[in-house]
Amino acid sequence: MTSRLEGSSPRYQAQHIARWVGLLILIAALALYLWTLDDGLQPEELRGGDLITHQYAQVEARPSNAPGYPLYTMGGWLWFRLGRLLLGPYSNPIRILSSYSTLWALLALWLLYRLLLDVTEGNWALSGLCTAFYAVTYFFWYYATTTEQYTSAVAQTLLMIWLAFRWDAAQSRGEEGDRYLLALAFLTGIGLAHMVTVLFIVPPILWFVLARRSDLLRRPRLIMKAIGLLALPLLSYAYVYIRGAQHPEWRGVGEWESTWQWFWSFLSTRQGRDELTWSLSPLWTDEFPALIWRELTWPALLIGLWGISRLGRHRAALIYSSLAIYLVFCFIDRLGNWYQVIMPAYPLIVMGLAVAADALWRWGLLRRAWPTRAAILLFLCALVGYRFMLSLPGADSSGRPGDVGLDPGWRIIADDPPADATILGTLDERLALDYLTRIWGVRSDLRTISADQARGLLEGGHTFLSTVDAVPIVRSEVAPEARFSSAGVTLVEVRLTPRREPPALDILLQRPVGDGLTLLGISRRQPRVHPALPDRFHPAPRLTLYWQATKPISHDWAISLRPTRGSQFIFAGGQLVQTDRRHPVQGAYPTTRWVPGETVRDDYALPVIPGPPADGLAVIVYRPLPEGGFQNLAEVHIPGNPY
Repeated sequence: MTSRLEGSSPRYQAQHIARWVGLLILIAALALYLWTLDDGLQPEELRGGDLITHQYAQVEARPSNAPGYPLYTMGGWLWFRLGRLLLGPYSNPIRILSSYSTLWALLALWLLYRLLLDVTEGNWALSGLCTAFYAVTYFFWYYATTTEQYTSAVAQTLLMIWLAFRWDAAQSRGEEGDRYLLALAFLTGIGLAHMVTVLFIVPPILWFVLARRSDLLRRPRLIMKAIGLLALPLLSYAYVYIRGAQHPEWRGVGEWESTWQWFWSFLSTRQGRDELTWSLSPLWTDEFPALIWRELTWPALLIGLWGISRLGRHRAALIYSSLAIYLVFCFIDRLGNWYQVIMPAYPLIVMGLAVAADALWRWGLLRRAWPTRAAILLFLCALVGYRFMLSLPGADSSGRPGDVGLDPGWRIIADDPPADATILGTLDERLALDYLTRIWGVRSDLRTISADQARGLLEGGHTFLSTVDAVPIVRSEVAPEARFSSAGVTLVEVRLTPRREPPALDILLQRPVGDGLTLLGISRRQPRVHPALPDRFHPAPRLTLYWQATKPISHDWAISLRPTRGSQFIFAGGQLVQTDRRHPVQGAYPTTRWVPGETVRDDYALPVIPGPPADGLAVIVYRPLPEGGFQNLAEVHIPGNPY
């Protein structure tokens, strides 16, 4: 009977509704963040920055940016492996790694909602709308869907505020609340082993506690427990030291006499300190402080700052002093990434917004003024909608047109390189292929090499593969005298000595075409399609021509492949269907460089033809003339469907 009466009480029903509202907010936020979750990389993101550093760190269990973020990185390492276990070995790692930020964002939103329920005495409508507003602010939304650590900093800050308020409430009930203080000490240690800027909240919390209970300083046992809990997370820095010792190549740019010297230099976060500005010029920037009110909107910012004053003297002082510390630091860091550092301060202002709205709500209740309450709800709904529409274009990280950073790597994978191949590419190609092999787990047997390493392979009598775009690097930095032969439509084989071995042929031709050039034959090839290869990179049927120089060739000959039907060339949309190369081997190897006896492989991706299948192929050897026009050396017709 008692439980039935309690279950029907207004307070119980309000708590029940509040739980459901909180759950619905989390579900809606999860759906929004998954819809806009980052799923690709732009070329500049691969070249460096926090995002790519975090991804490599969380996949390879290496230190991240200084000071290494050991706890966060180890958590990301576990999250990535759990995601791969559930979603499959070739699931998109960018989405999995980005969803780690989503996990922290959902925790932050839940903590914010619970905190708002506390300060509004259970007003779930206002708490829910204010939480929804914060969920769609640009920076929080953006960092909830990309591989960054800032949503975890927001969650940790809100948890520390929530614990401080819980301790305060316990004091009002006459309880000691030591467990809250010990939890705060442990979170402070986590801040030291995570994001040190989170600790801006610690001095105000320390004042908040001691202003009410200065006698705590006379409890050495409690202080020792707190120090022990604070120090415990710092043990995670052993991970940074050990991984740095195991992999010196991960240490970054610099020279260190020992691992210890690197370790202490790394913990000093020199890069972050270099961004600080210790002068008054320039006083403002285009972004500082304008991004603050752009993020929250002027109404929410001003109402929130006023609402904080209604928290009570001590709580208001805690929040105001925290905001002041953030503001001072961001001014010093105004030429750096201050807009990331300040993120934990925004939900504190949103808390003030909720308190102010609740004060007006209660004023309306006292006067039975439903229009006041309706106006508050409409205002908050409009704020959420406005911020959502404003944030969506920039915060939506899914399917961005510029996410082409991995395309050069996918094109290499589509060529189906031989096992354990070493590949020289341009910077963007090497970065893309490294990501695919090391992070995505696609063709992990492949290895990228530098120009110096390529030169060493040639000097040791070995060959390597180069991308077509990297052929100029081979000529200028590796070996000007290098010989080339196709290894696909994107890759070429590089060697110092001419290839003379007879190739395996599907159709033997042995057709001399003139000027010392012989077409030995052709082979058809359909590269294997890797399970992770995106559809747009699925390779077209390949046709390989094999040439041989029988004597020095006097001209640079071009090649044109034209499928035929009924001995006639095929046209599509009024255009001749053909594939032309200025030189063989994807334009990389002029025929005048060939030596007698050299065999050259020459790959082509066959063009798509409309209508019935082709029943023949014409191979035309020609050269453009200086005075204009062309000279055809030979036109070889090969019967049968070349596809």
